[in-house]
Amino acid sequence: MSSIILPLLFATSAHAEDFAPTPDPYLLVQTYATVFDQDQNTLADPAGYGDPEDDVGFKIRRARAGFTGQSDVVKYSIIVGMSTPYDGLIAHPDQDIQIVDANVGVRPIIGVPLWVTAGVQKMPVSREQIMSSTDLPLATRAISSNWMVPNRDTGVVARYKVGQNNGKALIYAGVFNGNQSLFGDDNAGKMFVGRVDFTVGDAPTLKTYGVVDGVTIGLGGDIVYDQGIATDEMILGGDLIVRAQGLALLAEVRSGTLTPTDTTLDVPSVLSETERFGYFAQLGYTMSNYELAVRYSTFDDNTALDNAGDAGAVRAGVTWHSPGDNIRFGGGYQMRMEPGSDSIANDSAVLWMQFFD
Repeated sequence: MSSIILPLLFATSAHAEDFAPTPDPYLLVQTYATVFDQDQNTLADPAGYGDPEDDVGFKIRRARAGFTGQSDVVKYSIIVGMSTPYDGLIAHPDQDIQIVDANVGVRPIIGVPLWVTAGVQKMPVSREQIMSSTDLPLATRAISSNWMVPNRDTGVVARYKVGQNNGKALIYAGVFNGNQSLFGDDNAGKMFVGRVDFTVGDAPTLKTYGVVDGVTIGLGGDIVYDQGIATDEMILGGDLIVRAQGLALLAEVRSGTLTPTDTTLDVPSVLSETERFGYFAQLGYTMSNYELAVRYSTFDDNTALDNAGDAGAVRAGVTWHSPGDNIRFGGGYQMRMEPGSDSIANDSAVLWMQFFD
């Protein structure tokens, strides 16, 4: 009898382990050191798009810890942490430890490449935003990505894969609260997102570091519709990545429309329909353990006006990757431009260090 029961117990245990994956620890620390800053005078330190208003000194850009896990039928992510502002114009009322990810995903039908994930998670919008912050070659994202791309929220996302790894399409559809809160929704409006991502080739299309075989091309398009209390927003975007040997080209373009609604519950963020536009192009090259990258990005918060809401930036840098890529050291120079107004002396140079495991 024992010869029959023991194999059954081991089989049941293995099946349960496949269903409920073993948690993998997640740890990230990113430290910045601003070594040069042109607008150091705190009495005349203008807020600007793409400028965190850092003076010469140090800060923890991101610190996160938690657990992730995935099997053939279940996946989950529980991560807490903190991050400091990217931009002086973006309000960050809470600078304490926050929940970064808290979600669970299931594959409803075994053998069908469909995942449904619920909880606090990244929205499937923008290739650069979907990329992990651990894989950003210039340690931070473009201006347009921060101002025209939603980040994390509480909601549900369905993802379906068509094709194989060297030629596939990922189709996403999601609905979120739209208020970036995990404690419930404060209005009847929702944020709806959709994305289609085509890939030809077998290299990763959510990172730029490394030398790959052949050529891989990723082409994505997405749409966001956010129903607010007093302002609705529609965003259309497209992105492209091309990887060939050590070369990596990443580009995105994004167009948005803000529309005030007829309500007495809140004040609209704009008084009339307002068009916004932004794009960036980034070129990188991997040479041994080093990744060199340069990016031009731009953002216009009202295409009908030429004013201080027009911003541009060139960021160039180099990063050293340790064997295993757990540790990175890098540095870069940010040249900020104000094409729609008087030029401001607000360039900066930053060093960064990252530990990820």
